[in-house]
Amino acid sequence: MVTFAKWVGIFKRQTLQEPAFCQQALSVDLVETVCAMQNHRGRRCFWTPPRVVWTFLMQVLHPGCSCREAVAMALAEQAAAEGDPGMSADPSAYSQARMRLPAEVLHHCVREVGLRVRQAVGETYLWYGRRVWLVDGTRCHMPDTPSLQRAFGQPGGPKPGCGFPVATVAALFCWASGAVLDVAVGPYRDSELRLWRTLWSWLCPGDVIVGDRLYCTYVDLAELVARRCDAVCRLHQRRKVDWRCGKRLGPNERLATWTRPARHQRGTNVSLRQWRRLPTTLTVRLIRGTVTCPGFRTRHLVVATTLLNEQAYPADAILALYGDRWTVELRLRDLKSTLGMDVLRCKSPSMVRKEIAMHLLAYNLIRQLMAAAAVEHGRDLHRLSFAGTVQRLDAVLPYLAILPGARRQGLLAMLLRWIAADTVPLRPGRIEPRARKRRPKRYDLLNKPRKQLRKELVLRQLTP
Repeated sequence: MVTFAKWVGIFKRQTLQEPAFCQQALSVDLVETVCAMQNHRGRRCFWTPPRVVWTFLMQVLHPGCSCREAVAMALAEQAAAEGDPGMSADPSAYSQARMRLPAEVLHHCVREVGLRVRQAVGETYLWYGRRVWLVDGTRCHMPDTPSLQRAFGQPGGPKPGCGFPVATVAALFCWASGAVLDVAVGPYRDSELRLWRTLWSWLCPGDVIVGDRLYCTYVDLAELVARRCDAVCRLHQRRKVDWRCGKRLGPNERLATWTRPARHQRGTNVSLRQWRRLPTTLTVRLIRGTVTCPGFRTRHLVVATTLLNEQAYPADAILALYGDRWTVELRLRDLKSTLGMDVLRCKSPSMVRKEIAMHLLAYNLIRQLMAAAAVEHGRDLHRLSFAGTVQRLDAVLPYLAILPGARRQGLLAMLLRWIAADTVPLRPGRIEPRARKRRPKRYDLLNKPRKQLRKELVLRQLTP
């Protein structure tokens, strides 16, 4: 007996391939073009590259969806549209096709969709006529398999056999649209700065990069200036400031001259060739700001930037721009909590990288829908709810598959209107404790490998 949840999944699978939803976002032609660019030719069978991508995307959009369920959705859709395809319901063929699909195909689709979302927003959210990118890093957990342990490693706290492999991810987000342009994935102990530097090829002259204090290093600021880009970062905690030195621009502004670090202090992530290419001095503008929240103590912070012209870029505007850096934390929360990228399910290094790319692709498709609602109804894109968009899309998708063309377009227009009306309220100074009220069940913690505990349980049962 087919359950209602099964039919909901089938309707979602059918609707996601409708041009009304994925128009100008992720069409079959785009996937085939990317495959041709990567010299990947899918086999002439049921599991073509576009069908594999969309089935994989269905698994990401529905956390807990197995390969068996995803294959059943694809076969049911084909049977409802054109009759029984005569394919086996065994997910082995789909799994093999998913493994053959190059990871670069998925990453290219992520970049293409992200750029299209950025173009859809246009020049509405330019900052002083310049593009702004937000950079930050996070970590993802995955199943405990030997291959993933060798490829990614785990934190040093848990005992062998008791922890989980962890991947380090550095992401580049668009400040205007919220879309992700590209990511770099590395092992747990890989440096976030090293991963971030692999994304510099996407920067263009005139771009502004906003990051936290981790990215406020001499190497990164100097390299960005050499690329004719600018950076806005919080001053690193190890760098002290003497406000009596440097050129005074205002009561809380100074132009400071930094010197290149010594050769033995360049760090393990900077090669000797790159260190020699750095300038011996670098001029940085330091701005001191004050953060006041009712009921809390006043906090002072110092922002370092390479935007040296105080007339063209006022201090208040730079401080406000750095204040928007917190939105990248919200974007990562959407990816990890709402879409479930915090804990991955694939069990091989190559598939883990593909699964991360599929989460990013699903995220960009949702951002594309939010951008369309914001443009059509004149709303502030940064105020729209990501989780609300996902929930309303899940509610509308089953009906989009069964309605005729005119009524389907009307339902899509109503969906965009709902998304535009669901704005996040302004809550300045809001704070919530990171604690859970509901207690988990009191199971013992796994402090030994599971295989060893099984043997101990067997011996305990055999012992009289």
